[in-house]
Amino acid sequence: MNTRFSLFVWGALLVMTSFDAAMAAPDTMKGLPPTISPGSQVEKLATLPVEAYTVSGQPFTEGTTCAPNGDIYFVEQNSSKIMKWSVADRVLSVFMHPAGYSNGMSFDSAGNLIACADERNELWSISLTETETIPYPQPLNPAVGDKPTAGMITLPKRTVLMDGRYNGNLLGGPNDLWIRPDGGLYFTDPFYPRPWWAPGRGQEQQLKTVYFLSPDRKTLTRVLPDFLSTKGIPGTPNGIIGTPDGKTLYVADISGSETWKFDVGNDGSLTNKTWVCPFGSDGMTLDEQGNLYLSAGAQPSGVTVVSTKSGQQIGFIPVPQQPSNMCFGGKDHKTLYITARTGFYSIPTNVKGANLVK
Repeated sequence: MNTRFSLFVWGALLVMTSFDAAMAAPDTMKGLPPTISPGSQVEKLATLPVEAYTVSGQPFTEGTTCAPNGDIYFVEQNSSKIMKWSVADRVLSVFMHPAGYSNGMSFDSAGNLIACADERNELWSISLTETETIPYPQPLNPAVGDKPTAGMITLPKRTVLMDGRYNGNLLGGPNDLWIRPDGGLYFTDPFYPRPWWAPGRGQEQQLKTVYFLSPDRKTLTRVLPDFLSTKGIPGTPNGIIGTPDGKTLYVADISGSETWKFDVGNDGSLTNKTWVCPFGSDGMTLDEQGNLYLSAGAQPSGVTVVSTKSGQQIGFIPVPQQPSNMCFGGKDHKTLYITARTGFYSIPTNVKGANLVK
């Protein structure tokens, strides 16, 4: 690792740390939420290995999402892998590598895995059943991660849904996404400099905001002209989730330590911005009772649970490492799966997730 790259990675880590510190502190003594049986504890399912090509020297788990059969997919972003947790076998395996340094993911109604492919700012639709043999994907920055490799590789078949640009300029980097019932897709677009990007790349979009990709995948629209905190300061949209009826969207401002909700229009527009709670979040999910599960809570680390009806924190789930994302899954869709730094965890609940792929 050369000095220039070391400084780059250190700077990126400082940015992540500043976001963690900026988030409002939840009540970590609140106890488990009523959606989890008293005495339940988080179980560690796996620790991701350090690979020779891992850009930061440590794994970073993210992007949890549930497949139609209850299996869980998530990313180990620093080594450009998508992982699969088989619920029936309790086995973790690599589903796709390289995987475009994917970040947030979700399944569409057809059972395709939709991923924010961070390396080239794209959105991918990835098949669970079909493969393709293609030239080995060449890295944008050969100084990090996977090295330039000759020959062919067989990977899950993927379709690029979006080319990573808006009005001719590169997006900041699609981070997390939610797919509404008709297939329309919302994604957050902050700007976190990545070591796997092409050297010298800067911020080309002035706004860190939210975008909507139409159901036919032909039109990309910036749906928020700004994303301001209650103090009027430009925020950083990160976690995002919507209600099963497609009428309400929740967006977390991770730098402003707030979460907001919006009314969703048929054309993709977002209106009636309403403050929800004083917690930002990297990733988040929603249960069938309307409770939000957020990755707020660093000391000690854990998942903060907030009622969207009252805006009040109703519980805290301790996790040994700082969570990044979570989703409901399993055979009955009543297990909360959590990605947290180098680990992958779960805890049984008494509720189902609100967004289940049929």
